[in-house]
Amino acid sequence: MQCPACQAEVVDGARFCSACGHELARRADERRVVTVLFADIVGFTGLSEDRDPEQVKNLVDSCFARLADDITSFGGRVDKVVGDAIVALFGAPIAHEDDAERAVRAALRMQETVGRLDVDDGVGIRLRIGINTGEVLVGAMTAGDDYTAMGDVVNTASRLQTAAEPGTVLVGPITHEATQEFIRYRSVGQLHARGREAPVTAYRALAPYGRPGERRASAELPFVGRERELDLVTLAITNAYETRRGLLLGITGEAGVGKSRIAAGDVLSAAFCCRANFIQIVAGTREIVTVTREPCDAASGPVTLRR
Repeated sequence: MQCPACQAEVVDGARFCSACGHELARRADERRVVTVLFADIVGFTGLSEDRDPEQVKNLVDSCFARLADDITSFGGRVDKVVGDAIVALFGAPIAHEDDAERAVRAALRMQETVGRLDVDDGVGIRLRIGINTGEVLVGAMTAGDDYTAMGDVVNTASRLQTAAEPGTVLVGPITHEATQEFIRYRSVGQLHARGREAPVTAYRALAPYGRPGERRASAELPFVGRERELDLVTLAITNAYETRRGLLLGITGEAGVGKSRIAAGDVLSAAFCCRANFIQIVAGTREIVTVTREPCDAASGPVTLRR
C-alpha cells in the first residue's frame, strides 16, 4: 500500500502515513456549517514580469507560509492553494462556536502580514479577501483524495473576493450577522456577483472591537446570583494581600454559566463594594493591589500577563 501524497510504502490498515502524516482513512461526506475564506494576491502578474521565476516562487512561498500561519493560529485549515489564491475553511474538519469570528480576525491579520511583507521586502503586492458562511458538503474528492468543501457558499466567497478592493476584507450577510458584535463593519450595499442571479449583501470588515475572547460589556443587564463564586474571588484576593503573595485566579466552567460576567470589572467592583472587609483593604492600599485581567481563548494561544 502506498501513500497517495508522498508515495511512501505504508502498512495495511494504517490511518496515517508514517513518512508524511497524510491521512489515509477516507472521510465520509457530511454537511457542515462552515466559514470559507478566499484570498487572492493582487500584483502577482506584475511581480512575475520582471523577476526570475525562481525568485517569484520563493516570494510567493514565503508569503503563503505566513498567511497559512495566520489561518492556523485562529483555528482554520488551509483547504487549497491555487496559483496566487489561498482558500481556508473554518469549521471543518474541526468546528468551534465562533468560527465566523475566527475567520474574520484571521483575514484582518493576513492583511497586516501582507502589509509588513510589502514594507520589508518592497514586493508591491496587496491582498483581496472574501468570506462567507453557510452550509456546505465536505469530504474527500475521489480524484486526488483531498478533503475539501463544495457548495454555493464557496462560490460566493470567491465572488466577494473578486469584488473586494485590494487591501480589504468583504464578508457575506451571514458572516456579518454572526460577528457584528465583535467586528466593526461598514456596509458596501448589494453586489451583483458574476454567475449569481440574486445580489449579495456585502460588508467591509474594518477592525475587531477587542482581542480574541473579549466581549463587550452588557452593563444594562443586571447580574443575578453567583454570590458563592463572588465570595470565593473576594476571599482569594483578600488572602493574597494579607499573605503578600501574588495570585493567579482562573475561572472555568461550561459555556454560558457567567464566567465573563464574574471576571468583568463592573461586577467585581460591585461585589467588592458590598463587602466591608475588602473595602478596608482597598481603602489604604489602592496603589499596591494591582489586578490584571487576560482572556484565555484557544485562538489566541498562550496568555502573557503584563503589568
